[in-house]
Amino acid sequence: MRRSLIPIATFALMTISSLAQSPLERAVTLTREKRYAEAHQLLQGVTEPADTAQRIAFHRLKAAIASGLGDSKIAAGEIRHALELAPADSGLLLATAIAELQAGLLDDALQHARSAGATAQAQAVVGDIQEKRGEFVEAAKAYQGAVALAPDREQYRIALALELVEHQSFTPAIAVLQQAAPLFPKSGKLRTLLGIAQYGEGDAAGAEKSLAEAIAADPKLEPAYAYLSHLALESSAAPPDEVLKALCNWNPTVCSAMKLRLARERDDAKLRGEAIAGLKRAPPNDPVARCELGRAYEWTEQFAAARTQMEECVRLEPSPQNHYRLGLIYRQLGLTQLADQEMALRKKAMDNMSEDAARRAQALQTFQFVIK
Repeated sequence: MRRSLIPIATFALMTISSLAQSPLERAVTLTREKRYAEAHQLLQGVTEPADTAQRIAFHRLKAAIASGLGDSKIAAGEIRHALELAPADSGLLLATAIAELQAGLLDDALQHARSAGATAQAQAVVGDIQEKRGEFVEAAKAYQGAVALAPDREQYRIALALELVEHQSFTPAIAVLQQAAPLFPKSGKLRTLLGIAQYGEGDAAGAEKSLAEAIAADPKLEPAYAYLSHLALESSAAPPDEVLKALCNWNPTVCSAMKLRLARERDDAKLRGEAIAGLKRAPPNDPVARCELGRAYEWTEQFAAARTQMEECVRLEPSPQNHYRLGLIYRQLGLTQLADQEMALRKKAMDNMSEDAARRAQALQTFQFVIK
């Protein structure tokens, strides 16, 4: 489900406060507390109210309960019953579209979302539906429409940029995010997504800077640390000071890996020893520790020890880069056949990645989107 959507259970509960009699009132309370099974049980045998407003609220409540229980088709059916009682109600049209999207009824969802009015939320839901239908250009246009209608809402800019990033249209995504960043100075999410887009475009230095800024804006934003760690570990160079500080405050194993690079750059034996000791303290199944110990022993020409660590590294994380590094170590040990096997595995892994990239590129041939 796209990030711009309000969950149907929440959406449906927004307007059911008119149900003021027991046991309906109790069912509303249980649903707000996410005790959906109890609410469902309480409604068994309850007669539908006579008043139209309460009938609408009754079906919205049942839709919220069904959605909470994971039954999206029943939820869609219940919200459609509500819509039949007020077919021009924009809120019900949008709630119906969301429920139908979750139930996979995409054509109906699109029709109802488009009928819900020219609002940012309706445009965002249209974007979610078009994304699900595979209409990526139309999805991006809808998210752009949501941004134009509500430029002060961060979530719509993120939805637009994420749509572009997910389909590898990095340049316009960067334009969206760089325009948005000054408007939302405390948004770690925007800066994290900007870092991802910059990395996708090949700007590793810009990506590291954006991710460090994301962490400074929101020190609790876990994805920013994870992406920054990925970038820093991918490089054999020592990280900038702000990256080192951020990662050392986050994860001791990654911190040791960064210190290993710094020790190599400075030719600092003491710091290298501290880094290796830190890596050894990590759990045996930690791929970062195993791969980085392999790197440490390779750099100090302890190839037998490097082999042990890198074999475990490849087992835990069989990336093309790790196959390549293990192959180099085998070559240093004179194990030509094993080295050739690793290089063949590296090529196969890279070919698989290239095929995936080609499929995505073909899907994006018409994805020429201009940011205005």
